[in-house]
Amino acid sequence: MNKLERQHHIIQLIEKANENEMLETRNLAEQFGVSEMTVRRDLEELSHKGLVKRKHGGVSHNTAITAPKQERKEIGVLLAFSTGKYSDPFFNAVLEGVDRKLQELDCRIAYIKPHSEIKSAAQVRDLLENNKTSGIIFLGPLPKGESTAYLKENLRALVATTESLGPDYDTITFDGYHGIRYMVDHLVNCGYRRLGFITGHHDFRRKAFLDGVKAHGLPSDADLCVIAPFGEDGWTPKLGQIGAEQLMKLPNPPEAIVCASDLIAIGAIQWLHQNGFHVPDDVAVTGFDNINESAFTVPALTTVNVHKQLIGELTVERVVKRIENEDGIALVIQTPTNLVIRQSCGTKR
Repeated sequence: MNKLERQHHIIQLIEKANENEMLETRNLAEQFGVSEMTVRRDLEELSHKGLVKRKHGGVSHNTAITAPKQERKEIGVLLAFSTGKYSDPFFNAVLEGVDRKLQELDCRIAYIKPHSEIKSAAQVRDLLENNKTSGIIFLGPLPKGESTAYLKENLRALVATTESLGPDYDTITFDGYHGIRYMVDHLVNCGYRRLGFITGHHDFRRKAFLDGVKAHGLPSDADLCVIAPFGEDGWTPKLGQIGAEQLMKLPNPPEAIVCASDLIAIGAIQWLHQNGFHVPDDVAVTGFDNINESAFTVPALTTVNVHKQLIGELTVERVVKRIENEDGIALVIQTPTNLVIRQSCGTKR
């Protein structure tokens, strides 16, 4: 029994009951085989629509009861970055997909907020109390600590991208592992044998790079894999500048640099140009994400394409289904990736 069926059944039970009779939350939860928290959320929604009268411990008939109205779903969006929330081109493209699908389904964005505004349980409570929200979408790495735990306790319709909230929650992600493996294979086919890597943290892309160079019997020195420090602004070009400097100052620098994002690659190319290196003649550079800017670097950036707008659309579809059926099976959807070959990788001579 999904949420809509459950709420309809509650209304039927109330209509059959005496005017002053109260249906207890505990009994309803046992009858439907769900938690009391789930029933309380149902009763809160029905009360908000004027269909029932809330009482302590349960619900009773509302003499002003009217037919249920189809309300527009309000979806909150939480972004991983604390500043410049519209400055990340990857998640801007995902947001385009979110907005398009919300309009198609006659829903709308309730708010777009950075994680920095919900670091504590108290901040999350204020967010839920002050904003009418049917579900929440997480874009980017999840906030750490008590805020996520509080959300999971008080809102069932939560959908994440890139990281999982757990086996009971939907996740929409992309096949970054094979995207990097394809890139390593391509560079090897172009004749490159000493590859470097720049990323922001240990994740599937770093593992894919290490697995790729190992599969081809290439050097896997620890110095060739740079993890540049990043803050709440995410993976910016600054990481690429830091990484490129470390790699190119090695006694035996790489012939090609694989970057975990296009923004990192753009920063790496900037540093290389500023320090007298020519791309790809002296060193090749590749990115990941295929943001719009990647086609306009000099030279144009070879990258891994991620279907960003599709991720946004699928995320909305899943959060709406979760709103309509809280107890449905959680899905993990992995979108494919593919190479976009441009001039920045060239061919090793």
